[in-house]
Amino acid sequence: MTIPNISLEGKVALVTGGRRQLGKADALRIAEAGADVAVADLVIDDDQLEGTVKEITAMGRHSMAIQADVSKKSDVDAMVQQVIDMFGGIDILVNNAGISSRMTLMETTEDEWDEIIDVNLKGVFLCSQAAGKRMIEQKRGGSIINLSSSTGLNANVSRGSYGVSKTGVIMVTKLLARELGPHNIRVNAIAPGFTSTAKIGGRSGQIFHRGPEETDKVTSRLALKRQGEPIDYANTILFLSSDLGSYITGVTIPIDGGFTIP
Repeated sequence: MTIPNISLEGKVALVTGGRRQLGKADALRIAEAGADVAVADLVIDDDQLEGTVKEITAMGRHSMAIQADVSKKSDVDAMVQQVIDMFGGIDILVNNAGISSRMTLMETTEDEWDEIIDVNLKGVFLCSQAAGKRMIEQKRGGSIINLSSSTGLNANVSRGSYGVSKTGVIMVTKLLARELGPHNIRVNAIAPGFTSTAKIGGRSGQIFHRGPEETDKVTSRLALKRQGEPIDYANTILFLSSDLGSYITGVTIPIDGGFTIP
C-alpha cells in the first residue's frame, strides 16, 4: 500500500478571508505544500493581502488577490470565475471569511444578526455552491474546508449570533458532504478554539481585544494550557486538503486544546 504524502503539487486553492491571521496562515501553508493559491478578502486596499500574495509567489507558486464580498452571490460567482480564468480550475476551497460578535442574543440587533449570518453562514453556502459546481464539472474531485468554531459546539452566551452562525456551518458541512460525496468532493470543517490573535472583528472595522484576565480565565479551562496559534489550524486544513484525508468527509474537527471535552 502506498502511503500518500502531504503534497498539493498541481492543485489550485482558494482561501477566503485571506488578508490576515488565520486566513493568511492557511494560504501560506497550502502554498508551502505546492499548490497555487488565490486569496480573497473584502478589503484589498492595503498591503496585507498583497503581502500574502508576495510571500506565496516567493515560494515559486502562482497567486492572486481577489476582492469579494462572500455574502453576495454576484461577488462569489465572479471570484470563482477569476480563479478558473487564472489557474484553469479549482481543487481546494477554504471558507475562512467571517466576522464576530460579542453580544448575547437578547442584545443582538436585527442588523447585526443579518450581517453575522450573511457573512459567516450564507457566505459558506454561496462559496461552497459556486466552487462545488466547478469541481463537479472538472470531474477530479476536490476538498472544501469550512471554518466553524468551538462556539458552534458549545452554547457561549456572549457569542450569540456568532455561535448560531458557526453551528449552521456544521450542518452545511454535513449536508454538502452528502451531496458532493458521489463526485469525490470532500467537505469538512474545523472548529478553532481560544486563539492567540483574538482580533476577529465586525465588518464595520470593530476589533475585539481580550484582556489578560479573560485570557487567564479561558486558558485555565484548557487541557493543553496554551492558546491556539494560526499554524495549529492551518496544519489541519492542510491535512484535510491532501490525500492523507481522502476518506474523511462530513466531520467537524475541534482544534481547541481540549476546550470542548465533555
